[in-house]
Amino acid sequence: MGEFTYETRNISKNLETYEWDNIWWEQTANTTSKRILYIGDSISCGTRHCITALSNSEIVCDGFGTSKGIDNPHLKASIELCMKQSKCDMLLFNNGLHGWHLSNEEYEKYYEELLLFLLKAKKPIYILLTTDDLANPSRIETIVARNKIAASLAQKYNLPVIDLYTVAINSPEHHIPDGVHFHAEGYNLLAKCILESIG
Repeated sequence: MGEFTYETRNISKNLETYEWDNIWWEQTANTTSKRILYIGDSISCGTRHCITALSNSEIVCDGFGTSKGIDNPHLKASIELCMKQSKCDMLLFNNGLHGWHLSNEEYEKYYEELLLFLLKAKKPIYILLTTDDLANPSRIETIVARNKIAASLAQKYNLPVIDLYTVAINSPEHHIPDGVHFHAEGYNLLAKCILESIG
């Protein structure tokens, strides 16, 4: 996953040192398979194509992966543009490995705002818990807290949760040396968890 950056130093500003978006439309001529729009971070970019492959293209997975923090003022507009172009049947959402400048209280505020924005699409939404960071153990506490926030808000709005954190933390052998991203086997494990959850 060398084409994506993961901020470890600049954690006091709302923009990372390098900002990126990764947008992907899967099998655009395919109008019969179930279509997902996966909104997330670089983990979503690594997992997205595995979902399509493991389902034998019965489910095709479009993607919007981004380094934008959940408070980025352009995030909603970027997501809205992607939703207009993806004729998706459901949304997968996760954005927990960015926005390290945010307190847990701020994260909850912006997460709920974004969730309310996504609910306007009137499509099924699955909340995905954020994966781990083995190279920066000090961040695990924040990741766990953010996952509790995400799960609590999912319960508030009656949305299903997919626990990618447990899959990731129990599979350290599938991480690449940066401790954040995964080998192919790891992304396949995450994709299997998603597929089992969405039926």
